[in-house]
Amino acid sequence: MKVTKVKKQKKETYTIEFDNQMFLDVSEDLLIEFRLIKGNELDQAEWERLRHKASYDRGLQLALAYISYQLRTVQEVNHFLQEKGFNREQQKKIIQRLADLRVIDDAFYAESYIRTQVSLSDKGPKQIQQKLKQKGINDEIIQKALHLFDEQSERELALKTAIKLNKKIHHKSHRERLQKIRLGLLQKGYQSSIIEQVMEQLAIEADEQEEKNALEKAGMLVWNRNSRLPFTKRKQKVKQALYSKGFASDAIQEFIDKECIDDTEEI
Repeated sequence: MKVTKVKKQKKETYTIEFDNQMFLDVSEDLLIEFRLIKGNELDQAEWERLRHKASYDRGLQLALAYISYQLRTVQEVNHFLQEKGFNREQQKKIIQRLADLRVIDDAFYAESYIRTQVSLSDKGPKQIQQKLKQKGINDEIIQKALHLFDEQSERELALKTAIKLNKKIHHKSHRERLQKIRLGLLQKGYQSSIIEQVMEQLAIEADEQEEKNALEKAGMLVWNRNSRLPFTKRKQKVKQALYSKGFASDAIQEFIDKECIDDTEEI
């Protein structure tokens, strides 16, 4: 195969054209190593070596560009290279080179991810562990990195998260608020022992007026929603709905008695 044209591209890359109308993008190092100047000929063995090295160089440059925007895990880079058409052998070689250059490291990634989440998010350790697993990081690395999320840090973050949750659900019954805060902390990945400590520390007291307002708001929604039902059935629906929301039986009955008096047409 004879080189018929050499065209310089950006970032020290060259496009080589051969007499069989094949094109190949190569680095400057390969240009020098294979003496890719116009008129020079390559035998089949040299061509195969050049093609293999050019593919490796291209994959390495693509991977470097991919990880230049943010930290990536080994799995993420492998998926990226696979999407670009590189086989497993090529992926392995490129990943090894990136590891040698210390620009890809799952342990470093896990620690950086945890520091960021502890500082900027409300995720608990279990949720963080799940996210890292999804990114292909093995359990041993994750467990070592989780030392950054000690019990005190988890408790402090869980308390902040619980306070935020409480503000969002202030219109619920006292019992339902506590249930939702507990459930919210569980869903965010906090340990049960930490949640119990936080719930004790949070100490949300029931406010009589706030509880009454919440009951009336929830009660009116259900009362109006079931307006077409027979009166007895309507009262039953309201009782069931409000009780399931954590309101006290005597408060529910008081609300229903009031509505029975007010709703004179149905009485």
